[in-house]
Amino acid sequence: MRKSIKNSIIDKNYIYFLLFIGFILLLFLFNYNKIKNLITDPKQKNDKISIKQKREEITVLDAIVHAKLLLGINEENYKNRIGKEAIYISIGIDRSAMDLNYANIIITGQVELIGGKIISGEEKSNGNKQVMEIEDLHNSQKYFVTLYYTKSQSVTETKTLLAIVVDDFGIRNNKLLDDFCSLNSNVTFAILPDQKYSKHVMNKAAETGHETMIHIPMEPISYPRDNPGANAIYVHLSEKEIKHRMEGYIKQFPLCVGANNHMGSFATTDESVMRIVLQVLKDHDLYFVDSRTSQSSIAYDVAKKMMIPTAENQLFLDTPSITERTLPNKINKLKYLAKKKDKILVITHCATQDRYEFLKEFVKEIEELNFKLVPVSELFKSKLPEII
Repeated sequence: MRKSIKNSIIDKNYIYFLLFIGFILLLFLFNYNKIKNLITDPKQKNDKISIKQKREEITVLDAIVHAKLLLGINEENYKNRIGKEAIYISIGIDRSAMDLNYANIIITGQVELIGGKIISGEEKSNGNKQVMEIEDLHNSQKYFVTLYYTKSQSVTETKTLLAIVVDDFGIRNNKLLDDFCSLNSNVTFAILPDQKYSKHVMNKAAETGHETMIHIPMEPISYPRDNPGANAIYVHLSEKEIKHRMEGYIKQFPLCVGANNHMGSFATTDESVMRIVLQVLKDHDLYFVDSRTSQSSIAYDVAKKMMIPTAENQLFLDTPSITERTLPNKINKLKYLAKKKDKILVITHCATQDRYEFLKEFVKEIEELNFKLVPVSELFKSKLPEII
């Protein structure tokens, strides 16, 4: 009897042991599958690849711009110039805020963090200037960064640069054209191609000292209800045809030094189209202004990536209306923009006498404020001291 009871207890313990071993095996298999899925999940792999690709897209120029922000350098003391063999960057340092060695360390750290290489460094002008040669190993682009001491920002007072573009010239040749030509010569004219008076306006503007740019007709979202004009840039066109049309515009306007988009709320959202357009402008050393006819426009950002001199419209002067009450509002808006930017570009149109009168009064008002009216090309000039 005792033996059977003992055997029964042993049998039960054996069963419990087998159940325990089975539980351990199931637990292991469950965790193994989770680990395996984590390792082999395509989504996880893609996430790792995308992070790696994003890091590789960061250039030395991005690193230097980030270093500039870390150092608190304002736009007035940061200039760059694109040369044939290198990009030249000038950074003015307020001696009362930091010394050149500190700025050098911050820039070096940011450059090396993204894989850039410091080729050489040289101190000049009795320690008042340092020149760094840097190479971007991803694209073999060379940079020369010059650090120099500038006057204290509290002492230096500068005016905000303001460029005014008047769109849609070329359709008319009348007194209104004469009136616009009588405005301050720093106002820039944008001329539509393939219009009856396009070339006439270009020549007349040159006589009165006004800078001119090509007003490129581009496809709007509202096409065909709104027609951008003859021979415009449409998103369905081939690369060859877009280049052909762009070359045609440039041939028509040998005196124009830049371009902006006419309409184009659809075309300026298409990166492939804009890259073709911008490459032609770059090949002819022309700047580009994004008229910002759409909040979805990527034209300005693409132009910056392509290292083309570029700016974007920050304010339409004649939208939504032009009245005596509108003018103070536009002036206040301009003052607000000046708190955040040292360079501002605004756009209006040449369609009516009211627009001329409004612009004339606007120019008069801003001349009494802390703004310096300049042609658009002046926004891209590097006011570098003789340091490189």
